[in-house]
Amino acid sequence: ESYDAVSAFGIKRTIAKFAPQFNGFRQHDSQELLAFLLDGLHEDLNRVKTKPYVEKKESDGRPDEIVAKESWDNHLKRNQSIVVDLFQGQLKSTVVCPSYQRISITFDPLMYLTLPLLTRTRSLQTRA
Repeated sequence: ESYDAVSAFGIKRTIAKFAPQFNGFRQHDSQELLAFLLDGLHEDLNRVKTKPYVEKKESDGRPDEIVAKESWDNHLKRNQSIVVDLFQGQLKSTVVCPSYQRISITFDPLMYLTLPLLTRTRSLQTRA
């Protein structure tokens, strides 16, 4: 069997033409690059050509399920691609105003969620 190697330099040079922040030899993390590529793919593959204006509504005490569905449906009015289908979701945010005791609950689209990595190793225990 024979294997071919592909140089990432050509890919990086092509990306830098469209995104100058990736030009040169500065270090970027893989999350930045992946977010840029997924966003670009989504924009190119978006099936919504005319994006309507969508007003964000407050939850106003309505059940989370209703507010989440309404927010997601509004998101889909402007965004429909395979990237949305595979990589996007919703994040629930709750903000409480301590002065007025007002609670604001929103559901916002997200492409990825960053999570911290463990800094120390843990052993996996199994039961026999």
